Amino acid sequence: MGNNHVFKDIISDYEIARPGYPIELFNDIVNFSVLKNNARVLEIGSGPGQATDYFVKNLYSITGLEIEEKQVQYLLEKYSEYKNFNSICSSFEEYDGLKEDYDLIFSATAFHWIKPEVGYPKAYNLLKKGGVMAVFWHMSSVVEPKTEMQIEIRNICRKLAPEFDDYLTLEEAEDLHNLRFLEIQTNNLFDRPVSKIYRWDDEYTTERYLKLINSFSDFHDLDNYKKKSILETVADYINSKNGKIIVPQEVRLYMTKK
Repeated sequence: MGNNHVFKDIISDYEIARPGYPIELFNDIVNFSVLKNNARVLEIGSGPGQATDYFVKNLYSITGLEIEEKQVQYLLEKYSEYKNFNSICSSFEEYDGLKEDYDLIFSATAFHWIKPEVGYPKAYNLLKKGGVMAVFWHMSSVVEPKTEMQIEIRNICRKLAPEFDDYLTLEEAEDLHNLRFLEIQTNNLFDRPVSKIYRWDDEYTTERYLKLINSFSDFHDLDNYKKKSILETVADYINSKNGKIIVPQEVRLYMTKK
């Protein structure tokens, strides 16, 4: 399962290796939310700012929550020239926000760390009437791989660290998709969300792919010998295939209004 406190130590690898989000996703959120220029936005779990970036650079008033001071400082330095951005060191559960203060609350591949029975009712209370809750997740790192090279890398990991092999089957991924609809409707506060799926292919060099592996929290549950063995063996394999690997990406978005 991993833990969300390791991310403070892998900020650089996360920013370089994680695939980010397509512009279509942000356009869909803005259009669904009918966001005005002075809209107030809260992000839960900013990470290195891969989803934050769009809202900062389009000059929305955005506050990003992060649970480690190191990540907060990283974000404040990254967006130091933007007066419309602020980052606060706090979990969402402990965040002392004003009731009905936000036009949009969103979370990018992070809301699974929060219990739905806590997170969604709290978001509902923080949103203005007509405000939008948007949550979205990358699926390529959690659903069993499909390409020949990805399957071979999975076999490498299975051999060296079977406990690191915790992918969802396609059926389990659909079960998770349906569960997220139900979770968002916790306490019957939000209506059934609108859902969208985005797919594309990403090309990784060997170096970037190793950073991708290192960006996963559960990788850091392994001992140093297993981590080193995986990185070295995967590097040898990708290098034997001209040093490149194609990774099919998928992001699932869920949006609902108060």
